[in-house]
Amino acid sequence: MANQLQPGQELLANQQITANNGRAFLIMQGDGNFVLYEVHKGKNIPVWASNTDGSGAVKAVMQDDGNLVVYKANSQAVWDSGTAGNAGAYLTLQDDGNAVIYTNQGNALWDSGTWRHSRKLGFDPAVHGFLFRNKFVNSLANIPGYGEVKTLGRCGGMAFAALDYFLKGIPVPKYTGNLFNAEVPPDGHWLADYIYSRLMDSFLVSSSIKYVHWTLASDHGTIFGGKGVSRWTKEEEFPKLRGLIDSGKPVVLGMIDATNLGEIGSENHQVLAYGYEWHPKADIMKVFVYDNNTVGTEIILSSEPDNRHFDATNKYNDPWRGFFVVDYQQKTPPVFTTKPPAANATVRYGQTIKVSHLMTGLTLHSHALNYGHSGSSGQQQVTSFKGSDDNDLWRIKGPHGTQANHRNGEVVQHGDVIRLEHVLTQRNLHSHSGHPSPVTRQQEVTCFGSEGQGDGNDNWRVEVDSGGQWTAQRRVRLVHQSTNHTLHSHRGHSHSQWTAGQQEVTGFGGRDDNDWWWLLEIR
Repeated sequence: MANQLQPGQELLANQQITANNGRAFLIMQGDGNFVLYEVHKGKNIPVWASNTDGSGAVKAVMQDDGNLVVYKANSQAVWDSGTAGNAGAYLTLQDDGNAVIYTNQGNALWDSGTWRHSRKLGFDPAVHGFLFRNKFVNSLANIPGYGEVKTLGRCGGMAFAALDYFLKGIPVPKYTGNLFNAEVPPDGHWLADYIYSRLMDSFLVSSSIKYVHWTLASDHGTIFGGKGVSRWTKEEEFPKLRGLIDSGKPVVLGMIDATNLGEIGSENHQVLAYGYEWHPKADIMKVFVYDNNTVGTEIILSSEPDNRHFDATNKYNDPWRGFFVVDYQQKTPPVFTTKPPAANATVRYGQTIKVSHLMTGLTLHSHALNYGHSGSSGQQQVTSFKGSDDNDLWRIKGPHGTQANHRNGEVVQHGDVIRLEHVLTQRNLHSHSGHPSPVTRQQEVTCFGSEGQGDGNDNWRVEVDSGGQWTAQRRVRLVHQSTNHTLHSHRGHSHSQWTAGQQEVTGFGGRDDNDWWWLLEIR
C-alpha cells in the first residue's frame, strides 16, 4: 500500500498511507475523521481533513469507479471526493505533501491542496561556499587608555563575495582553513582584503538600518513599535525572499539575534539564502542557506505556528529572532584561476602548474624583463603577480642534468628535487648567492638559461607540509638546493622598475610563513 490506494483498496480505523519521503501521512482515525498530517520536527500537524470526526465512520475506500469515499459501518457514505465515473483512478500521497487522485492517464481529478511550495537554486555550499569558517578578527581602532577595538567575523563580506563568484559563474577560491595559522587568509591576502571590502559594502546599503531598528524592537507586536521582529520576518521578509528566489536570485539575509546595541557586531549575522520551502496549510517556513560559520553544509532555518523564532540546524538551543533581505549589489570579484584543481589532485612531473604565494595569494610570475638594480645579475625578473595570465605558467621537470621526460607522469613527493621552467620564456626558476634582490636585498631569484637549459642553480627541493605527495590542498616550500634559501615573497615590497610594480620574490635564508606556496592550477 505504501503511499497509494489502488482501486478497491481501503483504510480501516488507524490505518494509513505514508509519503515515500516520510514527511506526510493520510490516516483513517478511530474517531471517524480522515486526516492528512504533515510531519515536522517530530510533530504531526493536521493540514487537511474530511471533517467526519464523531460521524461513526470506520473506513476510507478508493472505489473501482474512481471515487474516494469515507463510510460508516452501515455503509452510509459521510464524505466523498466527487470523482465517480473514472474507473481505474487511484489515490497517491506525493512527496510534496499533496494527496492526489489520478486517472490511469495521469490526469489529476482531485487533490487535498496541501503541497509544499518550494524552490532551490543551483548554489551548493560545498561547491560555491568558502572552504574556511568565518573566523576573521577585525581591528578597527586603538583607543588610548582602552586598547584595541575588535569585531568578530566578516560574515557579510563572505556572503557578498560568495554570491559575487556564483553570479559570475567563477569558482570560489579553494583555500581551506588548515592552510593558515588563524584558519582564514590573513590581512594583506587579496581574498581577505576583498572579503573585508565586501563586508563594508554589506553595511553601506539602506537595509542596514534594520540591524539597529530590529535589534531594539520587540519580538512581538506593540502599539507603538509595529509588528515586531517575528511578524516582520514572516509576513514581509519571507515573502520577499520567496519572490527573489522564484525569479532566480539568491538572497543575502541579515540575521537578528542581538537584543541591545552592544551585541550588534557579535550576535547578528549575514548568510546567503538559495532556496525555500513553504507549507501554507501547516504555516511551516524553511530557508536553505550557506552559513559561513559552517563549511560545506546546507543549513536550514525553520519556523512553525507555535514558534515565533527561526531555528537553525547549526545553532542549537538558540534560535534566530528573525531575518531581513539585505540590499545586495553585485561586483566582479578578483579572478586568479577559473580551473582550480580537485582537492585530491596530485602534482606530477611533466605537468604545467600555477602556484600562488600563500600569505598574499599572489601568483608566481615571470616576464621578459631583466633586473638592473645595484648588485643584480641582470637576469630575468621573477615576481608575485596580482592577476592571472600565461606568464604564471611553470612546467615541472627533473633536476639539472636529467632527461626531458624524467619521471613523466609520476607524483612529486616531499624531498624531491625539481626544476620549474617558465613556459613562455623557456628559462628555469633560479637563484644564486652573491646577488641581492632589488628591494629587501635578500637573495635574488631569477629565471635563467635558454630553451629550458640552465645550470645546477635551477634545482629546488620540494618540502610538502607534513610530508608525502604534493596534492592540491597541501602547502609547500621550495628550497634552493645549493644555498638552502627558500622561495619567499612578502607584502608591501615592490619596485616600479625592478619588479615591474609587482610584489618582490626572493630567496630567504630563514624560515617563516612567507615561504609557503599553494597550488592554484594544473594544466
